This record gives sequence, C-alpha cells and structure tokens, in this order.
Amino acid sequence: MNNLDVRQRKMVYAGVALLLFIGIIALGRPATARPEPGRPSNGGLLAKSRHQNSLGEASLGEVDPTSATMNLVLLGLRGVAASVLWQQADHYKQRKNFQLLEETVESIILLQPHFKAVWEYQAWNLAYNVSAECDAVDDRYHWVKRGAKFLIRGTEQNQKVPELFYGSGWFFMHKIGRADEQEVFREFFLHDPDEERWKGGPDEDINPEHKGNYLVAKDWFLKANQVLEEPGVEQHRMDTPLFVAYPYRSQIEHARAMQKDGVKEDISRLSEEQREETYENWARQTRDAYDDAYDEWTRIYGHMELETSGGGTVVLETDDEAMNTLAQLAEEDGMSLEDKQKWQENYRRQTLYTYWKMHCDIERRETMMRARYQLREGRRLYEIQEFDEAKIFLERGLNDLAEVVKLYETEDGRNLLLSDEDETVDDAMKAILIWQQVLNLLGEPIPNEFPLRNIWDSEEFAYKRSEWTRKFAEWQGWIETNQSSSEGNPTGQ
Repeated sequence: MNNLDVRQRKMVYAGVALLLFIGIIALGRPATARPEPGRPSNGGLLAKSRHQNSLGEASLGEVDPTSATMNLVLLGLRGVAASVLWQQADHYKQRKNFQLLEETVESIILLQPHFKAVWEYQAWNLAYNVSAECDAVDDRYHWVKRGAKFLIRGTEQNQKVPELFYGSGWFFMHKIGRADEQEVFREFFLHDPDEERWKGGPDEDINPEHKGNYLVAKDWFLKANQVLEEPGVEQHRMDTPLFVAYPYRSQIEHARAMQKDGVKEDISRLSEEQREETYENWARQTRDAYDDAYDEWTRIYGHMELETSGGGTVVLETDDEAMNTLAQLAEEDGMSLEDKQKWQENYRRQTLYTYWKMHCDIERRETMMRARYQLREGRRLYEIQEFDEAKIFLERGLNDLAEVVKLYETEDGRNLLLSDEDETVDDAMKAILIWQQVLNLLGEPIPNEFPLRNIWDSEEFAYKRSEWTRKFAEWQGWIETNQSSSEGNPTGQ
C-alpha cells in the first residue's frame, strides 16, 4: 500500500467500499413485502434468517398507534405494556365482558406473538368460557370454532412450538368429541350450521378435508410430533412418551366413536336381509378403524424410541424386535437390561400401553362387534316397547359378550378383560338390568343361569351392580334423581 500513489489508494478504497456495499445489500436488503407463513422471504440473507426464525418485524409484533399502551412501547417498555394489558384482560374476564377481552388479547398478541400462553389463554376463553354463556347450541359451537381458529393462528406464527399444535389437536378431540354437546358438535363438525356459507358441509377453515373430528385431531397431533423432532425444539407439556402418543390415541377415539354411534340408519322398517347388510357395512368400517388403531398403536408407537425423563430411551412393545431394540438402548445408555426393562414397564403403565392394545384387540373382533350391535338394538327395542324382539337381541348380545370375556381367562382364575376393561363390566351390568326388566314385563322368571352371571354376582363388582341398579331406577322414574338424565340413562344415550 505504501508503494501506491494517491490515485491508486483512492481506487483501492473505492473497490473495498464497493465490495462492502454489495455485502451490505446482500445481507441486509429488506423484504419488499411481508412473506406469508410457510413461504420464503424475498429479502436479503438477514431478512430470510429473520423470517425463518420468526424474528422479523411482522412476527415480533406491532401495536395500535391509538392505544393507551403506545406511550409505554415508545419508551421501550413493551413488556410493561403487555403486563398492563394482561391485567385488563383478566379484569374483562372476571366481568364477563368478552368483546373487550378479545380486543385486549389481540393487542397482547401484537406485542407478544411468541408468548404461547397468550394463544392458549384466549383460545380457552373463547371455546370454554364464552361458549358456555350462550344458550343456543349453534352459538356455542360458533365460539368453540373461534377458539380453535385462534389457536391455529398461533401455530402459524409459532411454527416451532409443538404445544400449540398439540393444543389444536386437543380442541378437536376433547371440546368437539367429549363436550356435553358432543353428538351435536360432532355432527356440526361435518355439517356446519352456517349453511349459507358452507352449503351443508364443514367449516373448511378448521376441517378442509371433511374428516371426522378425531381424525382432524390426529393430524394436528402428528404435526406436533413432527415439530418436536426438529433440532433444538422442546416441549414442556408432559413427558415425551405421553406427548407423542396422542396421534395414535386419536385413532383409537375415532374407532370408539364409530363403535358407540352404531348403525345410524333407522332399521326398524328394513327386512332381515337389509338389516344384516346395514350391520355388515357398519361392522366393516368400524373393524377397519380398530385394525388401523391396533396397528398404529403397536407397530408405530410401540416400536418408537422414546426419550424418558430418567430412564434414557425406551420402546414400549415387548415382541422380539422391540426387546432386541431395548437391549441395544440399554447398552447405549450404560444400563443393565433389567433396569431398562423396569423403565419400560413404568412407561407402559403411564401410557396405559397394555390397556389400549388390549382394548383395540377386543373391539375389532367380529364377536364383539356383533355383541355391541345386538345389545344396542335390544336397548332400542326395549325403549319402543317391542319386548319380545328386545329379549331376543339382548340374549344374543349377552351370549356373544360372554364368549369374548371367556377368551381372556387365565389359568390362575383371573380375567384380564374384566380386571382392565371397566367398560365391559359396565356394559354387562346395563344389558343384564334391561334384560331382567324385559323378562319382568313379559311375565317370565329370571333363570338361575344366564350369560355373564359371574359378573352380576361377583363381590368384586358389587359396587357397580348397586350403582347401575340405582341409575336404572332413576332412568325409569322409579326414584327421584338429582343427576342429569344422561347420567341416569343406562343406555348411555
């Protein structure tokens, strides 16, 4: 450089400045438009990095220039402003002013779009608190949808937060599938009450593929698991083996719902041949759903290598392939196989792995399918006072159910099905109660021996017999009830 004259030095400086200028443009060129979620940024390297990591101005938040919190934001007190808004939101919640609550939470989102509690808080308020204030079931469903849509917005802005994807799945599984209005909500999920907009189909903002609620929940839980697999991503909702089980639990719930729904068509006027065809169609679809559930629970989830809170990595299945994997994991984690098996058994209990495996295996059997159908048809015939027909179906159903129960007897006199499946005991108690009442109405004595009498007479299940006898009496109006009619109805309908 010392050997260069003044003119040459100026040219070198200019060249260096030009290179730096080009570098600055390449690094710092802003995006010409806000990129949408899932689409690449059109700016420089820094703009692209900000977009990929959700650190751009669009995702860091804005604030309404006319709001009372603008002064705090201008002073650099964004966190203080958010705290003030949180206090206001809690005040509006207590006063049940849900319109102002929603507006306030929207402002919080502008300030703290990556604070997942904001999304969870407001979604819960809309779907549970606000909806509960409505009398019409259509209006309640409207607010449930608002809550779900709000949480989906959260996933779009927080694509590396698996809890929000999990929460979306939970909404569709729990709030749609298990609410008091579950039958109506599940129907609305497929046929939205807003017919003018959705033309008798589902709200495509939450159900674009026209699936049942449990299958949509399954999709969201799978997305949560996919996010969790990304490098550096963690979740703090629950232990990992429990968290990643939910897509497969949703498939089970889907099959259970099909089983519970039964044959939806009115078969009372069908011929025997048409009834059988209708039953076969329902049984085939339900059995396929349970086959999928059993396969996914055992083949996918059961062989998945799961990180635990203290036992290293485990698999939950116990077949030869899984046990070979478990032995390798024990070696990798520096543990004995015996210790690793203890951790495996611990998580098999926590996840109810054996219970759900057996449940799917039971329910997909043809004999159990027919038992469910016949007992449900027997209850229906009893309710419309077709007692002769009701007796036939109930006795067939009890015989089939007894055949399934017998399959799970062990050599030491225990029965795995009765010890692990409370629902089977409940179903037996309800069916026997209705069958006994049918015999009474027909003027026939209860025989000394009948299917599943061992369950009816068992001291182990005496409390269930007493409880269902009381509920049956309430349902028939023989005694006054302080509970809801659905709880007092032994048909569960």
